[in-house]
Amino acid sequence: MSKIILKLEKLNFFGFHGVNQNEIKKGQNFILDLFLEYTPSHNLDLLVKTSDDLENYIDYIELYDLVKASFNQKRFNLIEALGSQIIEDIKKKYKSILYLKLAIRKPSIAIDGNEDFINMEIEYKK
Repeated sequence: MSKIILKLEKLNFFGFHGVNQNEIKKGQNFILDLFLEYTPSHNLDLLVKTSDDLENYIDYIELYDLVKASFNQKRFNLIEALGSQIIEDIKKKYKSILYLKLAIRKPSIAIDGNEDFINMEIEYKK
């Protein structure tokens, strides 16, 4: 079976997700990295035969818009819940997904001089 790997990296969104009052009131930047594997809708015989028709593949602009909409859909206390919602929305839209990995970073959090150290990853495998 042939598969396609698609990555959306360093997506920067502003949101009010978190449990601390400062996060809820002022918001913060989040950086998302998405890695997915899927099977194209046509028969790619070991990727030798290629199709130049977008409808056979996942449109990365459409995928970006879906991730952004999921991110902004509602406020979450936990980035784990936010990540789970994004993964579920992607799975619902694209049935050809074999594997998904989503990383969410909170670069503005600082504790004891440590900055840009919060990173959560969630994975899905069919």
